[in-house]
Amino acid sequence: MRWDRCPPSLACPEPQPPPAPVTRTSSRSPAMPDHSVRRTTRLSRRGFVALGAAAAATPILAAPAATAFAGGWDPTRYGSVYTSQPADPTAVLLGSRNFETRGDGTGDDTAALQAAVDEASRRGIANKLGDILGGARDFPHGDGGGVVLVPSGTYRLSAPIQVHDSVRIIGYGPSRPSFVLGPSTPGYSSGAPRELFGFLRRPLGGPVSYANNDTFGTALINLNIRIGPGNPDAMGVRFGGAQLCLLQDLDIEVGDGLCGIDHNANLVHRVRIAGGQVGLRAWAASAGWQTTLLDCRFTGQSHAAVTMGNDAKLVVIRAVIAKTPRAFEAAPDQPQHLYVQDTHLDRVSDVAVTLNDSASLPGSENDLIRLSNQLTLLNCTTTSTPDLLLLTPSRTRTTAPAPNAHIRELTHGLRVESALTSDESRHEGVHLAATAGAGTSRIRSALRSDTPTPPPAKRWVSVTDVAKSLGRTIGQGEDDLAVFQTAVDQHDVVFVPIGRYLLTDTLKLRRTTQLIGLHPRQTWLLAADGHPNFSDPETPRALVATPKGGRNTITGIGLDTAQHTPGAVNLMWQSADGSYLADIATQFVKWHPEGAPEAGNPGYTYRGAHKYTIWVRGGGGTFANIWSGNGWAENGLLAEDTTEPARLYGLSVEHHETREVVLRRVSDWQFLGLQTEDHIHGWRSQAVEIERSRDLQFANSVFFRVATVLGPHPYSVGIRDSKRITLRGHRGFRDKTPEYTQWGAAVSDRHTGRTVPEVEYTLIRTR
Repeated sequence: MRWDRCPPSLACPEPQPPPAPVTRTSSRSPAMPDHSVRRTTRLSRRGFVALGAAAAATPILAAPAATAFAGGWDPTRYGSVYTSQPADPTAVLLGSRNFETRGDGTGDDTAALQAAVDEASRRGIANKLGDILGGARDFPHGDGGGVVLVPSGTYRLSAPIQVHDSVRIIGYGPSRPSFVLGPSTPGYSSGAPRELFGFLRRPLGGPVSYANNDTFGTALINLNIRIGPGNPDAMGVRFGGAQLCLLQDLDIEVGDGLCGIDHNANLVHRVRIAGGQVGLRAWAASAGWQTTLLDCRFTGQSHAAVTMGNDAKLVVIRAVIAKTPRAFEAAPDQPQHLYVQDTHLDRVSDVAVTLNDSASLPGSENDLIRLSNQLTLLNCTTTSTPDLLLLTPSRTRTTAPAPNAHIRELTHGLRVESALTSDESRHEGVHLAATAGAGTSRIRSALRSDTPTPPPAKRWVSVTDVAKSLGRTIGQGEDDLAVFQTAVDQHDVVFVPIGRYLLTDTLKLRRTTQLIGLHPRQTWLLAADGHPNFSDPETPRALVATPKGGRNTITGIGLDTAQHTPGAVNLMWQSADGSYLADIATQFVKWHPEGAPEAGNPGYTYRGAHKYTIWVRGGGGTFANIWSGNGWAENGLLAEDTTEPARLYGLSVEHHETREVVLRRVSDWQFLGLQTEDHIHGWRSQAVEIERSRDLQFANSVFFRVATVLGPHPYSVGIRDSKRITLRGHRGFRDKTPEYTQWGAAVSDRHTGRTVPEVEYTLIRTR
């Protein structure tokens, strides 16, 4: 079985053709310690497989409480995060009438689970809450969507489950529900890879095809997947999608199967994969975005923990990869944008990362292609892992100073130091800064998570129950603000069931409020359209606001500021570090001029005007898996006047007229996997504007210009009066209409006019 074989029915992504060569010269000055490079003979495939035999024999995870290491010192704990049933009456409950199951691991529950998923999709089509595409491209209104709740139990499956667009399967109970593929199940040893769960593009009733750039919000959460023996072609999940797609709190035991996850979408969070030939077979996500792996664990893969196809663009944070020959392996002839931070490599026997020599890539005479081969390892640690990087076909290896080491920084690609000054310097090649020795305290410190698990569901107070206590109903088109305000004033943890709730003014959270939903495309807080409270752009007013210094959590919620609300802000965030904003959607609207045709263009449903989308004023904390697509706002994220540290994982900001992200007087923020996108009419949109800020880092960004964009832009990031701005990795060019789809420069100093012209780079660092 080949790890890189893709089933014929999957239409796996093919490498994009290289753009036409450009006439640009570049120095190539490898900056590499003498001790770090040696020549070696490349392993044959037969020898490589033999090398992995011992890893293949490693036992799979024995129980949900197991950790990736013997001794149990992993600071991240894994287990059921929903220990009791969330009280959402609109969700489909597996095991209820019409969806009866055995749940004992022996009876076949495939049909019951598929029926429940189908029903969740039907309900989403009917309620139209998730309507993004609006009938365009032959999609039904509603786009599907909904939640299937699964109680603890063991459910045997015998065929793939079709997870329709925007359906979420969520487990609950003292232990996670487990889905088991029985030993030697027919169809999983025929020579073609086959999944147990497959994310689909369309809602129920549409043509069956895998998820792509029209897929939003699908998820598997709080489940276990176990592949029995005798299923060599089995894959746990065929993942995919464009925005808000999520695998979270899963244990996937692959055994002697092919892989745990095939393909990739937005966020893989607290997922452990044990065994298999490969843990994750990564490819370019739809529509070419990054995929963030957060707090994940891989152990015992016989070939590699992660294989990377056509420019997978992975952002890997706080992972542990153990007992496998290779941690990351690039497919031949493919560039990669790989960023790995705060990660531990334990007993990776052959080499941590394989990449292709940049000069050997097809089309590498073009600087853009050559420089698009990027690697960063930052603040990583190793035990019993002597070799860090293998370049093929040159067979050049970069070794650590010792098998147990602290890798402060390992990069491959273009480094621009002291950028935007007269002392600016450029170097290409491999750069290593590492020291021998990596103690347990250092490893634990790097792995300590900043993403909390939700509070126990038994503590949740449903806003519908608060409404009943007040003699009210909500979600019927009347003003629901008073009920919501009462709920957050009286209770710390407020649950919002699926529905659309109208607010005529700002919902003000207390310092300890946690606001929880299960699905951001089915659970909406909506501004009252045309209401005078949201009418004045000079005194902007938020739909939801957190207090300064609060320790707040908001997850699984959609925020919609309607149409005729020029003073509306989707969210004002003032919470302190330690707060959590995740799994958030705004309305999907593309800025467009008068007369722009609407046919086939989702997001052109109306013209409006809004002040900001997400407005951070003095706040910080952790942000994850957020889609800010309110294109009629002045920008998608405005952060200003804050020294609160923040980490932003998998933030997507799209479709604004002139600016996507604006940072003013901000310090100590990390953007890990920031994605922006203009569109056909939004060609004037700048990706990031930075003013009077310091100590900012951007890792593996994708500042995307669509193929149909109507004009050029001189730079992607503008900097004014700022210090210590670091950009680590970027996907910055397209081969379609390159005069428009490639930024004129990566960075511009708006005061001096200096630029860094290279739009593909591994490091740009300013003083």
